[in-house]
Amino acid sequence: MLPIKPELIIDFIGVLVAVVSIIILFELKNKLGERVGAALSFIMIGILFNTAAFVWTIVFIRLSLLPKPAIDVHHLLMTLGMIFFVLAALKFSHLHHQE
Repeated sequence: MLPIKPELIIDFIGVLVAVVSIIILFELKNKLGERVGAALSFIMIGILFNTAAFVWTIVFIRLSLLPKPAIDVHHLLMTLGMIFFVLAALKFSHLHHQE
């Protein structure tokens, strides 16, 4: 039996928060329309990349379900997520100028 450590619980909570966040943002995107929806899409993509980082950590580090690859993909996924959050901020800043 695999030991349940606090780090694993935190990772699973992170995935759960991400799923709930995506659902909320998807509903919000549909209510607010295209202009705001484009920025929210970038946020959702960023969350998906961060979620993939959690899953990578769970699979390769916490539970050791598969052999760990030579490259630390976790940090790559987190970095890509941050890029999409910045793109979302840029999209939001353009909304202010379009009004």
